[in-house]
Amino acid sequence: MSEDLVLIVEDIRVMAKLLESTISDLAKIVAVERGADALKVAADKQPSLILLDIVLPDIDGFEVCRRLKADDATKDIPIIIITGLHTETEDETSGFALGAVDYILKPFEREIVRARVKTQLELVRGRRELEAANKELAYLAAVDPLTKCFNRRYFMNTAESEIARMKRHGTDLSVAIIDIDRFKSINDRFGHEAGDRVLTNVAEICEHSLRREDTLGRLGGEEFGIILPATDQAGAMEVLQRLKTRISHQVSLVERETVSLTVSIGVTDVAEEDESVDDALRRADKALYTAKKLGRNRIVYEPSVPSELPASTFPVHDPRDSEFG
Repeated sequence: MSEDLVLIVEDIRVMAKLLESTISDLAKIVAVERGADALKVAADKQPSLILLDIVLPDIDGFEVCRRLKADDATKDIPIIIITGLHTETEDETSGFALGAVDYILKPFEREIVRARVKTQLELVRGRRELEAANKELAYLAAVDPLTKCFNRRYFMNTAESEIARMKRHGTDLSVAIIDIDRFKSINDRFGHEAGDRVLTNVAEICEHSLRREDTLGRLGGEEFGIILPATDQAGAMEVLQRLKTRISHQVSLVERETVSLTVSIGVTDVAEEDESVDDALRRADKALYTAKKLGRNRIVYEPSVPSELPASTFPVHDPRDSEFG
């Protein structure tokens, strides 16, 4: 049985049964007699196709068609109008004007109904397959193939959108850059495949440590970016400290050797004066450089407004901050 569902809207039960028997092998069938019921079923069940009679006991079929096409939830469902009225040309014109895809006059030939329903269902399946393919392409265009987090382009576009929203609503926004400490040593000693596994592992830990509203992206190499919407310095530090701790507690098995990982993080707030995300990323990168310089395995905050005080640092002394820390 097809996964498609056809909604038959027909108040004459004999006619409804005739329609159902004509197309029952093409799709699942739901039949209703009233226009109000048609509107509810269409919204709830999202049928692939609607066969709609014009003369109904409550709302006429043209009004049902108009309401279906005016509702975002049902506007894309194709409708075939079926009627026994004698004003065929006028009704057909009205039906097409309201968005119907086809028109059948009673008494109908069963094979004609069957052929037209089959054609519309094939078109629906084609659109469904195309939408799925487009979603897959959109996913591939947005995701880093190795780590499965967002890629740099998607991250930058999202950051620009968040900055625009921040400026529009006056909310806080923080941006961070994460770098795996001494990652080159892992590649040099164990090879790039081992390094790739470490990158994937760190990305997974980051994804599980962040909030639903945060965005993680791989900026390149062993660097990841994080967008923290509606988050001030204190909130950003809380999220990033949790992330850093989880990574430092993770022990990876690389070529039968255990490798403890740590990360350095630079973070900044986004200011009204920032023209683009690049301005904030430069500050975050500066803070990251400071974290590395101070011994790695720490978070450094670089404020958007210059201060006479040094950048805030959040070091965590950890004996695992060694060759591979």
